[in-house]
Amino acid sequence: MSSVDEGGQKQLAAGLRRRRREAEAKLTLRRRLNRSYVICSAAVMCALMVGSIASAIAPVEGVVRKIDAVCLVLIIAFGAAGLLIKRWGHRNAVPRLVEAETQLEVIQNDLRWVESGISNPVAINQNLYRADIAGIIEGFQSGSDKYRRRHNRLQSIIIIASLGTTTVAALQNAVPGHQWLTVGLSLLVGGSTGFMGYYKFRERSFYLQQSADQVEAEHNAMILSVGDYAGLSQPAALARLVERVEQIRNEQRRRQQQLDQPAGGQAIEPGE
Repeated sequence: MSSVDEGGQKQLAAGLRRRRREAEAKLTLRRRLNRSYVICSAAVMCALMVGSIASAIAPVEGVVRKIDAVCLVLIIAFGAAGLLIKRWGHRNAVPRLVEAETQLEVIQNDLRWVESGISNPVAINQNLYRADIAGIIEGFQSGSDKYRRRHNRLQSIIIIASLGTTTVAALQNAVPGHQWLTVGLSLLVGGSTGFMGYYKFRERSFYLQQSADQVEAEHNAMILSVGDYAGLSQPAALARLVERVEQIRNEQRRRQQQLDQPAGGQAIEPGE
């Protein structure tokens, strides 16, 4: 392949990578919209069910009216939120889930064929990989920060709601409708605790930050020629760096898969 043809192949590959990033962003957005719509629909169904059950079994008519009023407010709020989500997605031309997945698959397949026609020496590929290490570290750190923020928010909700439950219970004679406040705060504590236990935000943040630190340590050791990189030639040190970083990334993928398993599966504790 001539240098001109190879240059055109590289430009085409760069354009396909940009299109792949855009397609991945659209797919992520569509999944978030679908997930939010499902949550709103589930909330509406739960409110309908609670209102129906309360009307059937609640002994006091005043209590039934209060429950029905709360359920009606929830139905209106979550129903309106669901309609807004649908309308926003349609207005911004967000593709449907199947269309977004198909588009991403087509772009990835085209990129695979284009990249298969580019023949770079191993040394060039390794140097390109080294240039991407900063992005790898940043990706791990941003993911860690995201999960840490979610964990801290839920933990703050649990602390505040727990204190609020205790306070309302202690001032039950002075706080009107304290039973409903206690029930609502208890549900908030239980829901937040359940989300933390199911999604394992703390563990995900810990392992992502650990992987980022390990990759950064390997990169710094290679640059400074210390530790396992001492006395190695530049090509040998670069090859070892690529091998170590790939090991770290594979280990992070394994941990991610284990964290995605149901709660009954094997658990991983930080510092293990």
